[in-house]
Amino acid sequence: MGIRVSTGVEHERETRIRTGKRIYAALWPSILGLAFGRAGLIITNYGSYNRTDDGMFTDGSMLIALAIMAVLLLLIAMRKPLFSKTIINRAMRICVIVEFGVCIALGIFSLTNTLAYPLHFTLSVIDSLFGSGAIFYWLRRVRGSSRATSLIFVFSALFISEIVVYLGALTPPGVNYLISGCFVIVQFPCMLWARSRPQPYLVDGSILDTASPNFLQDQISNKWLLIVSSLAVCTMGIVTGFLRGYPDGMPITFTPTTRFLDFVLIQAICLGVLVLVVKGKLRLPVVSLWVLMQVLASGALILYALLPQSLDVGAVFTTCLNSIMVVYCWYVIIEFMGFGWRSPYYYCFAGWLVWLGSRSIARIVLLNLYPVDPNGPLVNALLSALLLLSAQMIFMQFLTTLLQEHTKQEAAFNKRSTLVKIMGLDGNQSFSDIRQVSMRRNSEEMGRQFMLSEREIDVLALYALGYTQRRVAEELCVSPGTAHAHIKHLYAKTGMHSRQEILDYMQNYTS
Repeated sequence: MGIRVSTGVEHERETRIRTGKRIYAALWPSILGLAFGRAGLIITNYGSYNRTDDGMFTDGSMLIALAIMAVLLLLIAMRKPLFSKTIINRAMRICVIVEFGVCIALGIFSLTNTLAYPLHFTLSVIDSLFGSGAIFYWLRRVRGSSRATSLIFVFSALFISEIVVYLGALTPPGVNYLISGCFVIVQFPCMLWARSRPQPYLVDGSILDTASPNFLQDQISNKWLLIVSSLAVCTMGIVTGFLRGYPDGMPITFTPTTRFLDFVLIQAICLGVLVLVVKGKLRLPVVSLWVLMQVLASGALILYALLPQSLDVGAVFTTCLNSIMVVYCWYVIIEFMGFGWRSPYYYCFAGWLVWLGSRSIARIVLLNLYPVDPNGPLVNALLSALLLLSAQMIFMQFLTTLLQEHTKQEAAFNKRSTLVKIMGLDGNQSFSDIRQVSMRRNSEEMGRQFMLSEREIDVLALYALGYTQRRVAEELCVSPGTAHAHIKHLYAKTGMHSRQEILDYMQNYTS
């Protein structure tokens, strides 16, 4: 009896390890691309975290970049454009080239002592905009993946990017910009490498998600959990903005010791999360990560109060909080892409506006344009209230999700809800719906029976889910004409004449 139990446990462990290896095999190009894209942005706009930030060059420049993103968001919402694969790749190349050019320009001007404030600020705005665009490209590649795949992706990218950022902190000013440019340009070979890897959503990481409660698999509950998460991100963004400039709005400078402690703490958290994911122990990602961020924010406040002459000690927790918030937002954006039907860039722009917009406003407007008394109790009281509010939003929605019965009336309410529509989660079908896994397997089996190409299997899986030809084209980043041609080839090869006939065949002749 004991032997069989041990064998079963060992088999499950080996299966998890093999699954983790398959996920990494598919993700490595995207992980490195996202890591290098983020590192370039942090080194140029955040001073490699030698301080909590670079003041106006960080959040001031981001506010202007966010204003441009807000315009693009409205255009996407109104026109619902279909971006082809060619356009997306071309836009990514432009983002990388511009970001590389900014890094090199900053390095040259800094080394020659000709980096004037207006020029520095302008370059920071450009880098904030195009560096963010490069990050969005990599997030888009992981849309529709399992939760475990998404978590492995974002925390692995943070782990690697922090190594690059820390190397930038150890190099002289000016040289660090040139180094960041070298890493930024490496995104080009990462793009080519990614094309040779399977799409991340095709890697079945469900075994790493099995520890999650069943109710979290429900699409309706997840929609509301995602929406509440985005609202909580806004309040936490305000908290982070205050903490990064505590208490008078000025950046907090690290000593070599505290900068190293910040690096070690972030890396330890990343490794801990990755181990928990692979072992299937991270049962509630949204709630678990939120508890972690609450602990970091509370720790920063306590250390600021205990060590007012050594604010850099508390700033270790603040900078770590900011980094975890970044990967949390990456994770939520990927989840939105999976549940929503709009363009992936719609959710990227919206996520950046919610998170970085609230943080930048708190950091620049409230602390600089309308300064508060740093010696008074207002700052601490406000931060404590916002922390409590964000925690209540997450945990109350979690409890509601746990206790509620998903009746037809509740489903109808969610479908009609204005908030759900604004958040872009009102589609009748979900890319991450549990049916997708089953339909994908049925399509692969039909592909073997009728000798379909890999692309025809992709089209068949989406078409069988009920996607229109236009929706199929949008998901696969091809033109509607190409999608139509693939569907015609499907009918010709299978000898079938309708979507219903395909579904009937899957039901009767596939597993």
